[in-house]
Amino acid sequence: MNICVFAPDIPYPPNRGGRADIWRRILALRLLGHQVMLVCLVEHDGPLAPSAADLAAVDAVVTARFCFPMRRGPWRTLRQLALAWRTPWHAATRVPLRNERRQLWVLLDGFAPDLMWLDGPWFGHLVLQALARFSRARLAYRSHNIEHQYLARQAAVAMRWRDQIAWRMACWGLARFERRLMDRANAVFDCSMDDLAIWQAQGVQRLHWLPPLPELAVTRASAEAADAAAVAVADAPPIPGEVVFVGNLTTPNNVRGVEFLLLEVLPLLRERRPGATVVIVGSQPGAEVRAWAAQTGAALRANVEQPMRHMHGAAVLVNPVMTGSGVQVKMLDMLMTDRPIVTTTQGTRGLPAEVAALLQVADNASAFADAVCAALHQGTVDMATRAQVRRQFSVEGLGMALLQLAPAVPAGPAGPATASRLAPR
Repeated sequence: MNICVFAPDIPYPPNRGGRADIWRRILALRLLGHQVMLVCLVEHDGPLAPSAADLAAVDAVVTARFCFPMRRGPWRTLRQLALAWRTPWHAATRVPLRNERRQLWVLLDGFAPDLMWLDGPWFGHLVLQALARFSRARLAYRSHNIEHQYLARQAAVAMRWRDQIAWRMACWGLARFERRLMDRANAVFDCSMDDLAIWQAQGVQRLHWLPPLPELAVTRASAEAADAAAVAVADAPPIPGEVVFVGNLTTPNNVRGVEFLLLEVLPLLRERRPGATVVIVGSQPGAEVRAWAAQTGAALRANVEQPMRHMHGAAVLVNPVMTGSGVQVKMLDMLMTDRPIVTTTQGTRGLPAEVAALLQVADNASAFADAVCAALHQGTVDMATRAQVRRQFSVEGLGMALLQLAPAVPAGPAGPATASRLAPR
C-alpha cells in the first residue's frame, strides 16, 4: 500500500515524544512492506532547521518527501487571521502557498496514494483538499490528544503571559475542526484509552485504540529483519544515572514537571538519601530548566541523539509531569526497560489498567520522594509481568490497524459507534 503521512513537523531526529511517535510508525510501516511519502512543515533556518544529515536519514526510509518552510513575520500572521474563520491557528501555518501546493500535487500524482495518514489535525486543511483531488485514497486520522483540551491545559501552566496568550489563541475553533476531520475519516486511531472513551461518548465513529510504539519495539523488529543500523541502536551501551527524567523540555507541562522534581522532590529525596543525583535528559531546555539544574546540582543532558541509553542506564526512571493529554510516549519507552518507574497519576493516563498497575504512582513531593527512595532500595521489577504487557505495543499491532482501512469500510459517518483495541496480547 502507498501511504502518505502528514506530520506536523519533520519527525527526525525523533528527540521528543510527538516526533518519536510518528517516526517509529513510519519505520514500522516500512517494515510491514508499505511505501511511505512524508509531507511536513520545516524550519527554514536557525537551530531548529533540519540538517542535511537529518534529511538524508529521512530520505533513506521514505519513498518521497515534501517539506515546505515555516514562515514567520507579519505576512504569516495576516494569512493566519484570514484563514481563522474556518482553520485553527496552528493548522493555518500548515496551509502551503499556491505554488507549493502545485508541487505537492505533482509528487502525489507520481506516488498515487492509497491512504492519507493524518497525524493530528494540523494538516487537516491540506488533507481535505488532497482527498478531493485523489478521491480513491482513504483517510486515517491519528489522534495524539484531545487537542483543544491539551492546548488549553498548556496555556494554564505556561510560565510567561505571552505563551499563555499564544496557547489560548491556538484553541480557537479547534474542537470543531478536530470533529470535522474525525467524521470524514475512514478510521480514527487514538493513542489513549481514556481519550477514546471521551470521543466515543461524543458520537465519533470507527474508533480504534492504537498506542504509540516504544523505540525498542521498532528496533527489535528491525533487527529481526537484519537491519544493521537498528542492531547498532539496540546494542548501544547504557549511560549510567541514578534518578532519570527524559522528556521534551519546551512544552510547559514538562517544564513544570522538571520544576516540581528539582525544587520540591529533590530536597526531600536528599534528606532521605544524602547525595542522591538527578539527570534531566531532553531537547531544547530553556533558561528556567538550566537555572534549576544549576541551582540543585542536577545533571542536564540536552539534545542527546539516543535518550533510550539514559533510560536503560537509570537506577530509577521518573515522570513528574502533572498535566497533559493522551498517552505520554516516554511512559512506553520506560516500560521497555527493566528499571523501576515512579510517576504521577498523569503519567498513567490513557494506559490500560494492567499497564498502569506496573507503575509506582505519587502526586505530591513527599510521596514522590518516598516512592523514589523505595525504588532505589529495592532496585528490581517483575520482569515476567512487564514482558507480558509489552506485547500490546508492537509493529504487528500497527499491521492489524491497517486492516480497518480495507475498501469494505464505508467513508463518512454511518452506523453505530464502535471502538476496538487493536494491539495484540
